[in-house]
Amino acid sequence: MARCELVRCTPESVGLSSRKLLEMVKKLERCGTEMHGLMVTRHGKVVLEGWWAPHTKDTVHICHSFGKSYVATAVGAACTDGLMTVEDRVADIFRDDLKAFGVADEGNLSRLKVKHVLSMTNGMKVHALAGKDLVRNYLTTHVDFEPGSVFMYNTAGSCMLGEMVRRVTGKSVYDYMKERVFDPIGIDTEHFHWMTFEGGLHAAPGVASTTENNLRLGMLYLQNGQWDGKQIIDAEWIKAATVKQIDNHLCGYGYQLWMNSPPESFRFCGGHGQDCIMSRPQDIAVSITQAGSEPHDTDATLSIINQSLLLDSLPDVLPEDEAAYAELCAYMQTRRVGTCASRPERAFAKDWEGRYNVVEGKFHLHPELRPFGNINVNADFYTIPDPDVRTIDIRRVEEGFELVFNDDLTILARLDGQWIPHFAQSAMPAYNQSCACAQVDFDELIIHHWFCQTCFKTRMVLKREDGVVRAQIRKERLHDDWPYIELSAVLEKV
Repeated sequence: MARCELVRCTPESVGLSSRKLLEMVKKLERCGTEMHGLMVTRHGKVVLEGWWAPHTKDTVHICHSFGKSYVATAVGAACTDGLMTVEDRVADIFRDDLKAFGVADEGNLSRLKVKHVLSMTNGMKVHALAGKDLVRNYLTTHVDFEPGSVFMYNTAGSCMLGEMVRRVTGKSVYDYMKERVFDPIGIDTEHFHWMTFEGGLHAAPGVASTTENNLRLGMLYLQNGQWDGKQIIDAEWIKAATVKQIDNHLCGYGYQLWMNSPPESFRFCGGHGQDCIMSRPQDIAVSITQAGSEPHDTDATLSIINQSLLLDSLPDVLPEDEAAYAELCAYMQTRRVGTCASRPERAFAKDWEGRYNVVEGKFHLHPELRPFGNINVNADFYTIPDPDVRTIDIRRVEEGFELVFNDDLTILARLDGQWIPHFAQSAMPAYNQSCACAQVDFDELIIHHWFCQTCFKTRMVLKREDGVVRAQIRKERLHDDWPYIELSAVLEKV
C-alpha cells in the first residue's frame, strides 16, 4: 500500500502562531530535558517538525511504555473485527493454560476481564515477571483485589494483551497491526522495530519507532479511529479508551494511556518523555522524543506543551506571518544535541593503544541500565548472551579512538566532541547507532558513549594507578531521585 504523506501547512493557516511555537521550542530546550524530535499537528496538518542532530526524521527511537498504546490499539482492532471484546474474561482466553498450570478459575481471577488489563486494574499487588514465561508468571500471580477497583501499573498485564491478540487472531501482534493499522494509516514499518521475548511475543515495552509514526497513531485516536474516511478502529472503543477508567495519583488512566490535565486531553506515554499528547477541543496532536529525567524534566515538558497549546481556546485561522514562520523553520533546521567537551591535547593518545583485560569488577556499555540490581529486565531482548565487558582493545585512528569490547562491539570515540553516529551491534537489536567522544591525557582517558536511539549515556574514565588501569563507569539513570548508576573495574594491559 502506498504511504500517503501528511499535509504540511503554516501554523497561522490553522490558528497557531509561529512566534509562540518558537517560544515553546526554546522553553522546551531550557527546561532540563534533551530534545530529540518534535512534531505538532492541528486539524490533521503538520505545522511544526524538527529533530536535534544526530537524530533525523528516520531515527528509530526507543519508546519504552509508549509501546503499551500500540498493543492496546491491537486489542481495539481485534474488538473492531469481532474477535474479542473488553468484557471477555481472561480466564476464558487462557482456559487451557490455567488447567496446565493448576490454577483454579475462581475468586477475583474469575472476574478479571480484558478491560481491567487495559486500564491497569488487574487487581494484583505485585508485578509478574515478563519474558519467555510471561503467561505462566501472570496467570499464577494472585489477584488480590476486585478487578477494576485499584490502579497499579502492570507491564506484565500489558504484555498479556499482546498474547491475547495473538490467541484470537492467530497472528503476531506486529503482523496483525501491520495489516490492520500500520499500512492503512501510513506507519513506516521500515523505520519501526518491535522487539520480541523468547518465543516470539512482541512485548508491550519493546517498540522503537519514529516521531512521525507515533504521531500517526495519535492522530488515529484524535480522529476517533478514522483515517481517510475509513473506520480503522471502532469509534466507541476509541471513546472508551480515551476517557478516565480509573483514578490514580495523577489525572486518571484510560486504556493503556494517561489522562492529561486540560479537559478532553490524553497521552500515550513512554519513559523519559516519549509522548504523544492529544487534545480533542484543540484538535492538536504533539509527538515528542527526548531524554528527560523522571519526573522533573518530563513533567516540565508536559507543562510547557499544555500551557503553550492546550489550555486556551484557539482561533481557526490567523493572519499569515511570513517572517515569523521563516524564523521558526530556520531555527528547527539547525537543532543539535549538545556536544561533548573536548581537550586539544592529543600527544598522549598513542600511549593508550593496546589490549586490556578486566581482572576485577564488571561493567557494560549496552543501552539498558539494569536499574534493579542483579535483575536485568532487558535481558529477554538480548541477541548477545553476555554483554559484560571482559576485554577492551584500544586503537588510535584519525578521528580519535576505536574501542572494541569483547571482540564484538566496536565504537568510534571522536576527539572533536561531535556526536556522529556509526553502526555498532548492541545487545538489544533495535539500538545500533553509536556515538562516542574521547578526552585524553597522560594518565586518564575519558570515553562518553551513547546509543543515540536511546535516552542513556555512559561515561567511562580509565585512569592509570599503581600499575593497573582503574575504570569508573557512570551510567545515567535519568531519575531525579537516582540520577546515576556507578560501576567500577580494574583492567590490566596485556
